[in-house]
Formats: sequence, structure tokens, C-alpha cells
Amino acid sequence: MTLTATLLAIGAVLAAFAGLLFGLKGAEKWGRFHPEALRKGVHVGMGLVVLPFPWIFDHVWPVIVLAALACSALLATRSIRWLRRGVGTVMDGVGRDSLGEIYYPISVVLLFILSGDHWLLYVVPILMLALADAVAALVGIRYGQVQYQTADGVKSLEGSLAFFLVAFFSAHLPILLLTNTGRAESILIAAILALLVMMLESVAWRGLDNLFIPLGAHAFLRLYLGEDVQSLVIHLLVAAVFMAFALAWRGRSKLDDSALIGCALFAYTTVTLGGWLWFLGPAVFFFTQILFRTRSTDRRPHTVFSMFWATAAGLVWLFIHSIAGAGWLVILFTSTFAAQITLYGVSRIRLQPDRRRRPLHLFGSIGIGWLVVHCPILLIASGSGFGDASAARPDAHSLLTDLGLGLLALVLVAFIFYRVAPRIYGPPLRATAINPTFAALCMLASLVAGLRWLI
Repeated sequence: MTLTATLLAIGAVLAAFAGLLFGLKGAEKWGRFHPEALRKGVHVGMGLVVLPFPWIFDHVWPVIVLAALACSALLATRSIRWLRRGVGTVMDGVGRDSLGEIYYPISVVLLFILSGDHWLLYVVPILMLALADAVAALVGIRYGQVQYQTADGVKSLEGSLAFFLVAFFSAHLPILLLTNTGRAESILIAAILALLVMMLESVAWRGLDNLFIPLGAHAFLRLYLGEDVQSLVIHLLVAAVFMAFALAWRGRSKLDDSALIGCALFAYTTVTLGGWLWFLGPAVFFFTQILFRTRSTDRRPHTVFSMFWATAAGLVWLFIHSIAGAGWLVILFTSTFAAQITLYGVSRIRLQPDRRRRPLHLFGSIGIGWLVVHCPILLIASGSGFGDASAARPDAHSLLTDLGLGLLALVLVAFIFYRVAPRIYGPPLRATAINPTFAALCMLASLVAGLRWLI
């Protein structure tokens, strides 16, 4: 494609985008449309404009230029008063604190780069972003009766089901009609993608769904294209079981609904990228919290942010494992959840009026994290060669070293947190510092527990 043709294509795309905004502004002026309908009209229109990019541009720089210009124009509608009162009302008429329109062009650029010459990996995520998200919002506004709690407020079950259906057909039809994928495989791939991306949309906040939906759909589609029917059925069943468990547990947990869905998504990701051995640590941590922490059905203060910080350190090692394939990383992954249990116990010690019993409870918290999570999972992992049947089993000295380092890691983070807890819990209470401190100490614990493997 010549430079002149590329510049003309860029001009045509910008003209289409401008026409979309002014057309919707006219619809706002002369018609009676819900502000969310106008906002989602922008999303659908942008999706249809960027959908043919793989056939229009053969280099990435025009897409980057268009994204930069679009982001600049969208930021201008937020910061310049006359623009904000003009075409800006089309995108911000709902008064929501969101950067979704900025994330949209960024996700288009990332998809264009990641997809390369495989156009399906670009088209399916764009269709899901443009159509499924818009339909879900509009159905939720018009018909949403069964609501669930998220970090951004409430969403509706009806909207999520509409998202699933549109996402399913957005994936199924292109895969079935335009590739050599079999019918059964295309149905299963579309169902898995629709379910997982619906879960991503449910946990997103402040417009991040415009990143989570397309990038998640791209990653899952790349992962499952070419899989056989048996493997796809297993993945679909696992995802459905975790999702069903999250829904069934919503009346017994202090986590809000989006946090429970996030837990289900994390569990599925752990099983998919690591295997069932990696799932043991988070599962033991989850059920330990149920046994040792009081439950409440009246107040559910923990959001998806709490879930994210609780799993952040483990996610780092999980994704490193997915790239490097080193089975011993399960030690570092598991130790982050052993540390979480210990730190939760230490945080409760500061609230105890009886100071004489604090040392006993401190060592008890360390013992629970070490004996309940670290030791049994390390023994199982060592016995299975860390998930690799061909790997050599560690000798007794190496195993004792790993056990000792795990105990040392928990002792270290427990005493560090015991010393800094008064500054966090106050007075005054510094609530925003609690979860990041937990995550940082869990990462420290994993580095100490895996010291033999890292040096």
C-alpha cells in the first residue's frame, strides 16, 4: 500500500469517526435516547470502523497514528469546555468516571500488533467489544431486574446473559464460516470464549472492560484454536463449574459478586496455565478463610480489588511459569498463599486485648500457613517431580531445605508485618495500604521460600 493510499485511508477513517460523533450528537438533540444508548452507539460505530483494519493497513504505524489522534480528540472532549458541552455529551452523558473511550483505541492497536497476519484473532475480539458490550449495557438498562454487586456499582444478570449470547455468535460465526474449524469445535470454542469474556466484563471497573474484553478474547482464542473436542469439553466444564461455585457461594461470603467471579476466573486460569497441582494452594487458602474467619451475609465489603491484591504475587509466578515452563515455580506460587494465611492471622492479633497471648497466636499463625499450605503441597509437588513425570525427585536434604526456607519466609514476613501493623491499622486506619502491603510481603515470602531454586 502506497503512502498516498495510506494517508487517504487514515483521512477516511477520521472522517467516519467525526461523522459518527456528530451524527449521534444530532440524534441526541432531535431524539429521546438514553445517554447510555448514545455512548454505546459510539462503541458500536468505532468497532465497525476499525473492524476492516487488517485489510486496509499492511503496517502498524497508521493504526498507531489513528489511535493517538483518537485519544487526543477524546481527551479534548473532556478538557475543553465547549467540546465537553458539545459532542462530549455523547460519550459522557451518563456522568460515569471512566476512561473506557481512551482504552478502546489502545486495545485496537494492541490487537492489531498481537494478531499479525491472523485476522481472526483481531476480528473476533473487536466484534465482542463492539457488539456484546453494547447489547449487555442496553439490555441491562431496559430489562435488568436481577442485579449483582460489582466494584463499579451494580450490573444485571439479564445484561450478562445478553453479553454471553452476542459474544458466542461473535465468535462462532466467524470461526465456523471463515475457517476450517469443525462444527463441534467452533461451538465449544465460542462457548468457552463467551463464558470467560463475560466473566472478565463482570469484574472490570472504570472502563477497563474495553481492555479486558478484546485482549482476553484474543488470548483465549489463540489458546483454544486447534484444540480437539475432548480438551475443549473439559475446559468448558471446568469454567462452568468454577462459575457455578462462585454463584452458589455468594450468600456465604464477604466478597462481593464481582470478586467471587474474579476468584472463579483466577481458579480457571490457575488450572489452565499451571494444572491442578497449582490450584491446591489457592484452594486451601480459600477454604481456610472460610473456616477461620467469621461469615456475614449482611455486609460484603471485599471487592475485586481485594481479590486482585490477594492473588497478585501468585499471578506473577503463574505467568512466568506459563512462559518458562519451570515446574519448581509452584513452590514460589504456593508460598504466596501460605503467607496470605499467616498475614491474615497476624492482622487479627493486633486487635486482641490480651497482650500475653499475642506471641502464642503469632507463632500459631505462622504454623498454620506452613503446616496447612506450604508443607503438604511441597511434599505432593516433590513426589510428582513438580508436575513433570520425567523430572528427578529431590533428595531428602533438598526437601528439608525447601521446607526450612518456607518456614523462614513465613517467620520473616510475620514479624515484619507485626511491626508495621500499628502504623497501618492506626489510628488513623490506612485502609488503602493494607492490601498492597500484603501483596509485597507475599512476594518477599515467595522469594525466600524459593531461594534454593533462584540462586
